[in-house]
Amino acid sequence: MHKAFLLSMLFMALFVASCDTSTVSTPQGGQSTTFTGSSTQQQITYNTSANEVLIRTFFGGGQKGTFNLGPQISIYGDGTYILGLNRQGKLDTTTLQQLLNTLVDTDGLLSFKRQLFFDIPDQDATFLDMNINGKHLELMYGAFGSQPASAQDKDEYQRLGKALTTLSHTLQGPTTTYQGKTFALLSYQTFSANLQQTIPDWPIADFTLAQAAAFECGLIPEDDVSSNPTIPCLQFTIPEHAILLNTGQIQGIEIALNGKQQGDFYENGLYYTVILRPLLPDELQEKMLAMFGSSQTQFIGVPLLEGAVPPVPTPTPTK
Repeated sequence: MHKAFLLSMLFMALFVASCDTSTVSTPQGGQSTTFTGSSTQQQITYNTSANEVLIRTFFGGGQKGTFNLGPQISIYGDGTYILGLNRQGKLDTTTLQQLLNTLVDTDGLLSFKRQLFFDIPDQDATFLDMNINGKHLELMYGAFGSQPASAQDKDEYQRLGKALTTLSHTLQGPTTTYQGKTFALLSYQTFSANLQQTIPDWPIADFTLAQAAAFECGLIPEDDVSSNPTIPCLQFTIPEHAILLNTGQIQGIEIALNGKQQGDFYENGLYYTVILRPLLPDELQEKMLAMFGSSQTQFIGVPLLEGAVPPVPTPTPTK
């Protein structure tokens, strides 16, 4: 009788545990975990893959705002988080689920009626991207309140601010250097190269910098007035494309730049700024760079080209 009672209690404990946390296969072949929120008892599901972005933040969006080569924060399904493009840490499962519980269950971000909380569009804001419970959520938190807002909007704005504070405080653990193994090339023509130092010639024979700059940022419009024509691409706004480099190309550029990941090159009488942008774990899989620039209210990925770079297009004749 005593053994039967113990067995029944064991089965009951296993049943309760299975209701609290379970693992199921996802269509993409990864694994997703479901656990129960602490306040409303709603179930929260997330993908546990090391390449699956659960939470990502950017800062920018103003008309002449901050341009960043990558996100501020990227948190992945296995608990790994990357700060910017150079530091990484790890959350254990308990801490990750506590964070998700706060954002989803306590702050209720997935049930917001409003997505954009900023009414001064020339200022930068924090852009929050989440992939939880099979939903993709985009919220923007900035200067808010200059225009009439409902009580619900004000309440959601305050909850979003608390959620971002919680996110920042959670990622205070020890970090190590993030070493990107794969790099994308970003390039644009510059008219402000430092001519007081030696500027190397472009070392890659596979494509020219003229091709790369035109493919990524387009052609610079004709300008008969300014002696320093320029375009906002890669200085304020994200490029149209990026170029995925192979190992030999990366090594050739790094040698020319003395190990640096950014610098100027000379080619056919013109100067170009080149940036070696390390890829985050999800970007190689998705063939898309995560970047955010000015005049944006939503995330737009930058497609990664793997292969031959197109030739420089013929300029459209102007009247």
